[in-house]
Amino acid sequence: MQLETIKNKLKTNSLFISILIGFVGFLAFRYIPQTKPLRPVASFMVESLPVCLFFILFFSFCKLEVREMKPRRWHLYLGVVQIISTGIFVAMIYFFGNKLSDKTVFLLEGIIICTIAPTAASAAVMTAKLGGNESSQTSYTIISNIIAAVFIPLYFPLICTTISGVFFDDFLFILRKVFPVLVLPLIFSVIIRVFFPRLLKLINSAKEIGFYLWLFTLSIQSARIFQNVANSTTGNSFLCTLFIVGFAVTLLQFAIGKYFGHIDQQRISAGQGLGQKNTVFAIWIAIMFLSPEAAIVPSSYLLWQNLVNAVQMRLRDKDSQIRKEKGLEPYQE
Repeated sequence: MQLETIKNKLKTNSLFISILIGFVGFLAFRYIPQTKPLRPVASFMVESLPVCLFFILFFSFCKLEVREMKPRRWHLYLGVVQIISTGIFVAMIYFFGNKLSDKTVFLLEGIIICTIAPTAASAAVMTAKLGGNESSQTSYTIISNIIAAVFIPLYFPLICTTISGVFFDDFLFILRKVFPVLVLPLIFSVIIRVFFPRLLKLINSAKEIGFYLWLFTLSIQSARIFQNVANSTTGNSFLCTLFIVGFAVTLLQFAIGKYFGHIDQQRISAGQGLGQKNTVFAIWIAIMFLSPEAAIVPSSYLLWQNLVNAVQMRLRDKDSQIRKEKGLEPYQE
Protein backbone atom coordinates (compact mmCIF):
# COMPACT_ATOMS: atom_id res chain seq x y z
CA MET A 1 0.00 0.00 0.00
CA GLN A 2 2.83 2.36 0.91
CA LEU A 3 4.62 1.52 -2.35
CA GLU A 4 1.45 2.28 -4.31
CA THR A 5 1.09 5.63 -2.54
CA ILE A 6 4.69 6.56 -3.40
CA LYS A 7 4.08 5.53 -7.01
CA ASN A 8 0.98 7.74 -7.24
CA LYS A 9 2.82 10.67 -5.66
CA LEU A 10 5.66 10.32 -8.17
CA LYS A 11 3.18 10.21 -11.04
CA THR A 12 1.33 13.27 -9.78
CA ASN A 13 4.58 15.24 -9.50
CA SER A 14 6.25 13.74 -12.59
CA LEU A 15 6.33 17.06 -14.46
CA PHE A 16 8.10 18.85 -11.61
CA ILE A 17 10.51 15.91 -11.38
CA SER A 18 11.28 16.00 -15.12
CA ILE A 19 12.01 19.73 -15.04
CA LEU A 20 14.18 19.22 -11.96
CA ILE A 21 16.11 16.42 -13.70
CA GLY A 22 16.71 18.76 -16.63
CA PHE A 23 17.98 21.48 -14.29
CA VAL A 24 20.30 19.08 -12.45
CA GLY A 25 21.60 17.77 -15.79
CA PHE A 26 22.31 21.32 -16.97
CA LEU A 27 24.24 22.10 -13.76
CA ALA A 28 26.19 18.84 -13.99
CA PHE A 29 27.34 19.32 -17.58
CA ARG A 30 28.08 23.01 -17.09
CA TYR A 31 29.97 22.97 -13.79
CA ILE A 32 31.32 19.44 -13.23
CA PRO A 33 34.37 18.68 -15.44
CA GLN A 34 34.05 14.94 -14.82
CA THR A 35 30.89 14.86 -16.96
CA LYS A 36 32.85 15.78 -20.12
CA PRO A 37 33.12 12.14 -21.36
CA LEU A 38 29.32 11.92 -21.22
CA ARG A 39 28.71 14.94 -23.46
CA PRO A 40 28.49 12.87 -26.67
CA VAL A 41 25.68 10.90 -24.98
CA ALA A 42 23.93 14.14 -24.05
CA SER A 43 24.30 15.42 -27.63
CA PHE A 44 22.82 12.19 -28.95
CA MET A 45 19.84 12.55 -26.59
CA VAL A 46 19.27 16.12 -27.79
CA GLU A 47 19.47 15.01 -31.42
CA SER A 48 16.95 12.25 -30.70
CA LEU A 49 14.26 14.77 -29.65
CA PRO A 50 12.67 15.10 -33.13
CA VAL A 51 12.37 11.29 -33.27
CA CYS A 52 10.75 11.23 -29.82
CA LEU A 53 8.34 13.98 -30.84
CA PHE A 54 7.47 12.09 -34.02
CA PHE A 55 6.57 8.98 -32.02
CA ILE A 56 4.64 10.92 -29.37
CA LEU A 57 2.52 12.45 -32.12
CA PHE A 58 2.29 9.10 -33.90
CA PHE A 59 1.10 7.24 -30.78
CA SER A 60 -1.50 9.95 -30.11
CA PHE A 61 -2.88 9.70 -33.64
CA CYS A 62 -2.98 5.90 -33.47
CA LYS A 63 -5.16 6.11 -30.36
CA LEU A 64 -7.63 8.40 -32.06
CA GLU A 65 -11.11 6.89 -32.25
CA VAL A 66 -12.43 7.81 -35.68
CA ARG A 67 -16.06 7.46 -34.59
CA GLU A 68 -15.45 10.11 -31.92
CA MET A 69 -13.87 12.61 -34.34
CA LYS A 70 -17.06 14.57 -34.84
CA PRO A 71 -16.40 18.30 -35.19
CA ARG A 72 -16.81 20.44 -32.10
CA ARG A 73 -17.56 24.12 -32.07
CA TRP A 74 -14.50 24.75 -29.96
CA HIS A 75 -12.32 23.21 -32.70
CA LEU A 76 -13.42 26.00 -35.04
CA TYR A 77 -13.09 28.78 -32.45
CA LEU A 78 -9.61 27.70 -31.35
CA GLY A 79 -8.45 27.36 -34.95
CA VAL A 80 -9.62 30.91 -35.66
CA VAL A 81 -7.86 32.15 -32.51
CA GLN A 82 -4.62 30.46 -33.59
CA ILE A 83 -4.76 32.05 -37.07
CA ILE A 84 -6.00 35.54 -36.20
CA SER A 85 -3.92 36.11 -33.05
CA THR A 86 -0.76 35.21 -34.96
CA GLY A 87 -1.81 37.35 -37.93
CA ILE A 88 -2.27 40.42 -35.72
CA PHE A 89 1.29 40.24 -34.34
CA VAL A 90 2.75 39.44 -37.79
CA ALA A 91 0.98 42.54 -39.15
CA MET A 92 2.44 44.67 -36.33
CA ILE A 93 5.99 43.66 -37.30
CA TYR A 94 5.31 43.86 -41.05
CA PHE A 95 3.80 47.35 -41.01
CA PHE A 96 5.55 48.94 -38.02
CA GLY A 97 8.77 46.92 -37.66
CA ASN A 98 10.99 49.82 -38.77
CA LYS A 99 9.54 52.03 -36.03
CA LEU A 100 9.86 49.45 -33.25
CA SER A 101 12.93 48.79 -31.12
CA ASP A 102 14.79 45.52 -31.54
CA LYS A 103 13.62 44.38 -28.10
CA THR A 104 9.98 45.02 -28.99
CA VAL A 105 10.40 43.04 -32.21
CA PHE A 106 11.97 40.16 -30.25
CA LEU A 107 8.99 40.16 -27.88
CA LEU A 108 6.49 40.17 -30.75
CA GLU A 109 8.37 37.37 -32.52
CA GLY A 110 8.30 35.33 -29.32
CA ILE A 111 4.55 35.83 -28.99
CA ILE A 112 4.06 34.85 -32.65
CA ILE A 113 5.95 31.60 -32.08
CA CYS A 114 3.77 30.79 -29.06
CA THR A 115 0.47 31.52 -30.83
CA ILE A 116 1.18 29.76 -34.14
CA ALA A 117 2.87 26.73 -32.52
CA PRO A 118 0.68 23.64 -32.93
CA THR A 119 -0.83 21.73 -30.05
CA ALA A 120 1.68 19.34 -28.51
CA ALA A 121 1.26 15.64 -29.19
CA SER A 122 1.60 15.15 -25.45
CA ALA A 123 -1.51 17.29 -24.89
CA ALA A 124 -3.66 14.22 -25.54
CA VAL A 125 -1.73 12.34 -22.85
CA MET A 126 -2.25 15.16 -20.36
CA THR A 127 -5.90 15.56 -21.36
CA ALA A 128 -6.51 11.90 -20.54
CA LYS A 129 -4.72 12.29 -17.20
CA LEU A 130 -6.93 15.27 -16.31
CA GLY A 131 -10.21 13.59 -17.27
CA GLY A 132 -10.69 15.30 -20.62
CA ASN A 133 -11.88 13.80 -23.89
CA GLU A 134 -8.71 12.43 -25.50
CA SER A 135 -10.27 11.78 -28.91
CA SER A 136 -11.79 15.24 -29.17
CA GLN A 137 -8.53 16.85 -28.10
CA THR A 138 -6.48 14.74 -30.53
CA SER A 139 -8.84 15.82 -33.31
CA TYR A 140 -7.91 19.42 -32.55
CA THR A 141 -4.22 18.45 -32.42
CA ILE A 142 -4.56 17.36 -36.06
CA ILE A 143 -6.34 20.62 -36.95
CA SER A 144 -3.76 22.71 -35.09
CA ASN A 145 -0.83 20.96 -36.77
CA ILE A 146 -2.37 21.45 -40.21
CA ILE A 147 -2.94 25.15 -39.46
CA ALA A 148 0.69 25.53 -38.39
CA ALA A 149 1.93 23.63 -41.46
CA VAL A 150 -0.03 26.00 -43.73
CA PHE A 151 0.25 29.36 -41.98
CA ILE A 152 3.89 29.29 -40.82
CA PRO A 153 5.03 29.24 -44.49
CA LEU A 154 2.43 31.96 -45.26
CA TYR A 155 3.24 34.28 -42.36
CA PHE A 156 6.97 33.92 -41.84
CA PRO A 157 8.20 35.20 -45.23
CA LEU A 158 6.61 38.52 -44.20
CA ILE A 159 8.79 38.89 -41.10
CA CYS A 160 11.87 36.71 -41.70
CA THR A 161 15.21 38.24 -42.60
CA THR A 162 17.13 34.97 -42.65
CA ILE A 163 15.74 33.49 -45.88
CA SER A 164 15.70 34.49 -49.56
CA GLY A 165 13.03 37.20 -49.53
CA VAL A 166 11.10 35.68 -52.44
CA PHE A 167 7.72 34.80 -50.95
CA PHE A 168 6.95 31.63 -52.92
CA ASP A 169 10.49 30.25 -52.56
CA ASP A 170 10.41 30.96 -48.83
CA PHE A 171 6.96 29.37 -48.55
CA LEU A 172 8.21 26.12 -50.13
CA PHE A 173 11.42 26.16 -48.06
CA ILE A 174 9.58 26.54 -44.76
CA LEU A 175 6.91 24.03 -45.82
CA ARG A 176 9.61 21.41 -46.49
CA LYS A 177 10.96 21.95 -42.98
CA VAL A 178 7.57 21.92 -41.26
CA PHE A 179 5.68 19.19 -43.14
CA PRO A 180 7.70 16.11 -42.04
CA VAL A 181 7.57 17.12 -38.37
CA LEU A 182 3.84 17.86 -38.21
CA VAL A 183 2.08 15.86 -40.91
CA LEU A 184 4.01 12.63 -41.51
CA PRO A 185 3.02 11.09 -38.12
CA LEU A 186 -0.63 11.53 -39.10
CA ILE A 187 -0.06 9.91 -42.52
CA PHE A 188 1.74 6.91 -41.01
CA SER A 189 -0.95 6.45 -38.36
CA VAL A 190 -3.67 6.43 -41.05
CA ILE A 191 -1.75 3.84 -43.10
CA ILE A 192 -1.38 1.55 -40.09
CA ARG A 193 -5.02 2.02 -39.10
CA VAL A 194 -6.23 1.05 -42.58
CA PHE A 195 -3.80 -1.70 -43.58
CA PHE A 196 -2.31 -3.09 -40.35
CA PRO A 197 -5.07 -3.37 -37.70
CA ARG A 198 -3.15 -5.96 -35.66
CA LEU A 199 -0.13 -3.68 -35.45
CA LEU A 200 -2.45 -0.84 -34.46
CA LYS A 201 -3.85 -2.95 -31.62
CA LEU A 202 -0.31 -3.76 -30.44
CA ILE A 203 0.70 -0.08 -30.53
CA ASN A 204 -2.39 0.99 -28.58
CA SER A 205 -1.76 -1.67 -25.94
CA ALA A 206 1.25 0.39 -24.78
CA LYS A 207 -0.96 2.96 -23.05
CA GLU A 208 1.67 4.88 -21.07
CA ILE A 209 4.49 5.00 -23.62
CA GLY A 210 3.52 8.44 -24.94
CA PHE A 211 3.49 9.86 -21.42
CA TYR A 212 6.95 8.52 -20.57
CA LEU A 213 8.40 9.66 -23.89
CA TRP A 214 7.00 13.09 -23.12
CA LEU A 215 8.66 13.12 -19.67
CA PHE A 216 11.96 12.22 -21.35
CA THR A 217 11.70 15.03 -23.90
CA LEU A 218 10.66 17.45 -21.16
CA SER A 219 13.81 16.70 -19.15
CA ILE A 220 16.10 17.13 -22.16
CA GLN A 221 14.39 20.27 -23.37
CA SER A 222 14.38 21.77 -19.87
CA ALA A 223 18.16 21.33 -19.71
CA ARG A 224 18.49 23.06 -23.09
CA ILE A 225 16.36 25.95 -21.92
CA PHE A 226 18.47 26.51 -18.82
CA GLN A 227 21.56 26.38 -21.03
CA ASN A 228 20.11 28.92 -23.51
CA VAL A 229 19.21 31.26 -20.67
CA ALA A 230 22.67 30.93 -19.12
CA ASN A 231 24.31 31.66 -22.49
CA SER A 232 21.99 34.55 -23.33
CA THR A 233 23.65 37.91 -23.97
CA THR A 234 20.49 39.88 -23.22
CA GLY A 235 20.34 41.87 -20.02
CA ASN A 236 18.74 40.39 -16.93
CA SER A 237 15.85 42.86 -16.98
CA PHE A 238 14.96 42.07 -20.60
CA LEU A 239 15.36 38.35 -19.91
CA CYS A 240 12.85 38.70 -17.07
CA THR A 241 10.53 40.57 -19.43
CA LEU A 242 10.70 37.71 -21.94
CA PHE A 243 9.81 35.21 -19.21
CA ILE A 244 6.95 37.40 -17.94
CA VAL A 245 5.56 37.67 -21.47
CA GLY A 246 5.82 33.89 -21.84
CA PHE A 247 3.94 33.46 -18.55
CA ALA A 248 1.18 35.87 -19.64
CA VAL A 249 0.76 34.19 -23.04
CA THR A 250 0.65 30.76 -21.37
CA LEU A 251 -2.11 31.70 -18.93
CA LEU A 252 -4.05 33.58 -21.61
CA GLN A 253 -4.08 30.66 -24.05
CA PHE A 254 -5.12 28.15 -21.40
CA ALA A 255 -7.88 30.55 -20.28
CA ILE A 256 -9.15 31.22 -23.83
CA GLY A 257 -9.17 27.49 -24.57
CA LYS A 258 -11.16 26.71 -21.44
CA TYR A 259 -13.57 29.56 -22.21
CA PHE A 260 -14.47 28.19 -25.64
CA GLY A 261 -14.40 24.58 -24.42
CA HIS A 262 -17.15 25.44 -21.95
CA ILE A 263 -19.53 25.65 -24.94
CA ASP A 264 -19.29 21.89 -25.49
CA GLN A 265 -18.65 20.99 -21.83
CA GLN A 266 -15.04 20.16 -22.71
CA ARG A 267 -13.09 22.79 -20.80
CA ILE A 268 -10.16 20.48 -20.05
CA SER A 269 -9.81 19.26 -23.65
CA ALA A 270 -10.03 22.74 -25.16
CA GLY A 271 -7.78 24.26 -22.52
CA GLN A 272 -5.06 21.74 -23.32
CA GLY A 273 -5.74 22.19 -27.03
CA LEU A 274 -4.87 25.88 -27.07
CA GLY A 275 -2.65 26.05 -24.00
CA GLN A 276 -0.30 23.09 -24.36
CA LYS A 277 2.02 23.81 -27.27
CA ASN A 278 4.67 21.84 -29.12
CA THR A 279 7.38 24.07 -27.68
CA VAL A 280 10.29 21.95 -28.91
CA PHE A 281 9.08 22.58 -32.46
CA ALA A 282 8.41 26.23 -31.59
CA ILE A 283 11.95 26.79 -30.28
CA TRP A 284 13.40 25.11 -33.37
CA ILE A 285 11.34 27.35 -35.67
CA ALA A 286 12.30 30.48 -33.72
CA ILE A 287 16.04 29.76 -33.89
CA MET A 288 15.93 28.68 -37.54
CA PHE A 289 13.86 31.56 -38.95
CA LEU A 290 13.73 34.40 -36.42
CA SER A 291 16.23 34.97 -33.60
CA PRO A 292 17.71 33.28 -30.50
CA GLU A 293 16.19 36.06 -28.38
CA ALA A 294 12.71 35.28 -29.72
CA ALA A 295 13.28 31.62 -28.81
CA ILE A 296 13.46 32.53 -25.12
CA VAL A 297 9.71 33.25 -24.99
CA PRO A 298 8.66 29.74 -26.17
CA SER A 299 11.46 28.35 -23.99
CA SER A 300 9.84 29.94 -20.96
CA TYR A 301 6.46 28.77 -22.27
CA LEU A 302 7.66 25.17 -21.96
CA LEU A 303 8.35 25.67 -18.27
CA TRP A 304 5.18 27.67 -17.58
CA GLN A 305 2.82 25.28 -19.38
CA ASN A 306 4.21 22.30 -17.54
CA LEU A 307 3.95 24.10 -14.22
CA VAL A 308 0.30 24.76 -15.11
CA ASN A 309 -0.10 21.08 -16.01
CA ALA A 310 1.56 20.01 -12.78
CA VAL A 311 -0.84 22.19 -10.76
CA GLN A 312 -3.77 20.76 -12.73
CA MET A 313 -2.61 17.21 -12.02
CA ARG A 314 -2.43 17.95 -8.29
CA LEU A 315 -5.91 19.48 -8.36
CA ARG A 316 -7.19 16.49 -10.35
CA ASP A 317 -5.68 14.10 -7.82
CA LYS A 318 -7.27 16.01 -4.95
CA ASP A 319 -10.67 16.18 -6.69
CA SER A 320 -10.59 12.46 -7.50
CA GLN A 321 -9.84 11.64 -3.88
CA ILE A 322 -12.79 13.76 -2.68
CA ARG A 323 -15.07 12.09 -5.24
CA LYS A 324 -13.85 8.65 -4.17
CA GLU A 325 -14.69 9.42 -0.55
CA LYS A 326 -18.20 10.39 -1.67
CA GLY A 327 -18.57 7.20 -3.70
CA LEU A 328 -18.39 9.05 -7.02
CA GLU A 329 -16.42 8.27 -10.16
CA PRO A 330 -13.57 10.62 -11.16
CA TYR A 331 -14.63 13.52 -13.38
CA GLN A 332 -14.62 12.60 -17.06
CA GLU A 333 -15.66 14.68 -20.07
